[in-house]
Amino acid sequence: MNTEQENQLFKSLGSIESTQEAILKSIVDIKTDIHKSLETVNSRIDKVEMRVKDVETKTDARLEKVETKVTNTRIKLAASGGAGGLLVLLLAELLKTGGI
Repeated sequence: MNTEQENQLFKSLGSIESTQEAILKSIVDIKTDIHKSLETVNSRIDKVEMRVKDVETKTDARLEKVETKVTNTRIKLAASGGAGGLLVLLLAELLKTGGI
C-alpha cells in the first residue's frame, strides 16, 4: 500500500467516524426530546387526574347535601302527614262523642 492509499484510507476512516458521531449525537438528541415530551405528557396527565379527583370530591359533597335536604324534607312531610292524620283522628273522635 502506498502513501496515497494510506492517506485515502485514513480520510475514509475519519469520515466514517465523523458520520457515526453525528448519528449518535442525533440519537441522543432524539432520546432527550422524547424524554422531555414524556415528562410533559405525564405532568399533564397528573394535572388532569388531580382535576378529576377535585371534581369528584365536589360532586360527592354536593350529592351529600342534596341527599341530606331530601331526607330532611321527607322527615318534615312524614311529620306533617302524621300530625295531619292525628288531627283528623281527633276531629273524628270529637264528632263521634259530640264534642263539636
